[in-house]
Amino acid sequence: MASTSVRRYAQAAFAIAIERDALEVWERDLATAREVFTESDVQAFMAAPSVPETVKLDGVGTLISGVDPLVRNLVSLIVANGDVERFGGVCDVFQELLDEHLGIGRAEITTAVPLDDARRGRIVESLREMTGHERIEVTESVDPEIIGGVVARVGDRLFDGSTRTRLRSMRESLSQRPLSA
Repeated sequence: MASTSVRRYAQAAFAIAIERDALEVWERDLATAREVFTESDVQAFMAAPSVPETVKLDGVGTLISGVDPLVRNLVSLIVANGDVERFGGVCDVFQELLDEHLGIGRAEITTAVPLDDARRGRIVESLREMTGHERIEVTESVDPEIIGGVVARVGDRLFDGSTRTRLRSMRESLSQRPLSA
């Protein structure tokens, strides 16, 4: 869960992007800035108390000179407030707000074996119907330990249709009320 300050930065940035009809610009430029400002060397430099704020702010201008000036202003504000380590979180929350605005759900799907296109399509369609998202973006992984079925996470919702979970549930049910002969 994002901290309050991270959420506030992201919400303010999103409001500006909406107001200026510049969602794509902000998405692209935040990704560019994130690449730079999540590097450990840059974070250490920006967090160093011995480096004057003016030098840090000059560094912001130099490191991301090609991004929209308002994105640069956001990064400068975050640096001036000593929150550079939270910048990645700001980008994450901004992306969540953008996805919500565009009706996009991001799904992490785990299966016991790799999916073929037809099965992936059925799973995506089911998730779209269950979540109400217009579009589902999928990240897939394979975990043989789930035995079969599908485990999917969309946002904070978990859909667990794995054989492993069904077997566990059956075992717990049987252990709680033994069958009589």
